[in-house]
Amino acid sequence: MRRAFVIAAMLLAAAARMTPAPVAATSAYQEVKDWPKLPAGVEFGEVPGVDVDSHGHVFVFHRPGRGFEPDATEVLEAPAIVELDADSGRQIASWGAGMFLVPHGITIDADNNIWLTDVGLQQVFKFSHDGKLLLTLGQARVGGWDATHFNQPTDVAIRSDGSFYVSDGYVNSRVALFDRRGVQLGEWGWKGNSHGAFSNPHGLAFAPNGDVLVADRENSRIQVFDRDGVFEHEWLGAKAIGRVFGVAVDRDGGMYVGVRAADYDPPSNGVLKLDRDWRPVAKVGFGAPGGPVFNAVHDLAVGRDGSIYVAETRTKRVVKLRPR
Repeated sequence: MRRAFVIAAMLLAAAARMTPAPVAATSAYQEVKDWPKLPAGVEFGEVPGVDVDSHGHVFVFHRPGRGFEPDATEVLEAPAIVELDADSGRQIASWGAGMFLVPHGITIDADNNIWLTDVGLQQVFKFSHDGKLLLTLGQARVGGWDATHFNQPTDVAIRSDGSFYVSDGYVNSRVALFDRRGVQLGEWGWKGNSHGAFSNPHGLAFAPNGDVLVADRENSRIQVFDRDGVFEHEWLGAKAIGRVFGVAVDRDGGMYVGVRAADYDPPSNGVLKLDRDWRPVAKVGFGAPGGPVFNAVHDLAVGRDGSIYVAETRTKRVVKLRPR
């Protein structure tokens, strides 16, 4: 009897954890004005991706002179990667000129390698920290659904053993797992809204316990899987606000969710912070008076000091939020 009671209590607790809860009414973050400080003549295009390396440097993957144009044929002439100092916001380096069509996701691994997805080239890339190409997956400009093709891939998440996941993506509806050499080990997902299905798997991260978090964008949820792709549960806390574009996790296990229902609609754009038990503990933006105004949240990353970096596409910027 006691064992049955304990099991029932655990199930109820798990269900409660996944139930949307009221979000904290006040923001624990403030926008850092006049950040970044780009060199004269340098401007961001749409910014789909941002991440932070082990030095605390902020890497921005942007589309200079281009919007979301998957059918584009001419590579971007200007550098698509910009490395910034987190404190001053000044540019440290830039690279990637003449290499990309439609930049999308960026992830930096534990060795400071830079992983990128390009929805126009239909490829996933691994670069060294200074921009040397180390690995290419997918066939350039050819979409498909198999072990050697993607169709508008969106993001990458890398495990400590070098294996990695690719969310794929705007056309396909899967998450694929590869070994450190780029050989596919497996995949899961299909188009839909049931458990394990996706409608644009748009962002990836790892939960504190190592589970795979997938920002299932058009289904307005985060789905949680074990490392082999077995569905565990889902988080629907943003369902009433908007679509879930991105997810990030800090070193303490706090989770950050980038939300956007529509372009240029601040009440439906912002960031939710969740604790390890999936309880909302802070919100930033969403049209709150006196807070930062977001219009096109697309990706986010968390710095070593707890600062949040929010990438926006339509407004062509990265916003730095500092904890109060």
